[in-house]
Amino acid sequence: MGNYLKDSFVPFITIKGDDLENLNSDLEEIVKNANLRLPDGGLATLSYVLRYDGMGIVRTDFEEIKRCFEIAKNVERIIFQVTSPKNYLNLGKNIEIFLDRDQQIKCVLRVTDDDEAWVDTTYKRLSSRLNQYKNRNWVAHSNVVGLLIQLFGVLAGLLGCLLAANAMAPLFKFQHSFLVLFIGLLLMFSNLWAYILVLLGKIRIHIWPFISFKKKPIGILGQAIIAAIISLGMAWLLKAAWWLLSHAGSMMVK
Repeated sequence: MGNYLKDSFVPFITIKGDDLENLNSDLEEIVKNANLRLPDGGLATLSYVLRYDGMGIVRTDFEEIKRCFEIAKNVERIIFQVTSPKNYLNLGKNIEIFLDRDQQIKCVLRVTDDDEAWVDTTYKRLSSRLNQYKNRNWVAHSNVVGLLIQLFGVLAGLLGCLLAANAMAPLFKFQHSFLVLFIGLLLMFSNLWAYILVLLGKIRIHIWPFISFKKKPIGILGQAIIAAIISLGMAWLLKAAWWLLSHAGSMMVK
């Protein structure tokens, strides 16, 4: 690794075939210019990793990568790598663009070299290119949305336990059957909620991936429809909560 490094997480972006080609053109030009100043033994090379449809390939031919990208039904990951062996001048130019659909922590742009100016200019160029592909998927993964999922998920579970206990209480003849059933159901839900939350997270990533490959993000109209459905659901939950709280006293005597 060189003496200088610049890296950052890649923002939520959408990558289609033309975008992939433009990014590769930038990298090919960077490699070509870098090699003009390097001796034959230290030439930088460009390679690719593509993970799709449950399999992966490693290639140095971009056309093959693009062909597989276009026919793939499910692209999971693509990696661009520029590497060069250390030579007697200690110049090792390395670039990594790691784009993963499901794991945000792996989505990184990293540039290293012993030439600080080259690191800075190369990083800015590639970062600017990636920023052109930004989408709005970050909204679905924001802390506010995570908090709302937690809040309304717990509220929905609580209401579900109350409704189920109220429906089941007449079937049992012992005293305070509603209260006993409610506590039992609530304990079951509290143990299941961690697994439900993981499942909801996977669904959220599937609909709004960290890196969208080929798939166009949900537009403004789609987002408005989803927001309306969520708002209606929240309104129903709040209305149901108010009704249950107002009748809680009569339920407790069952």
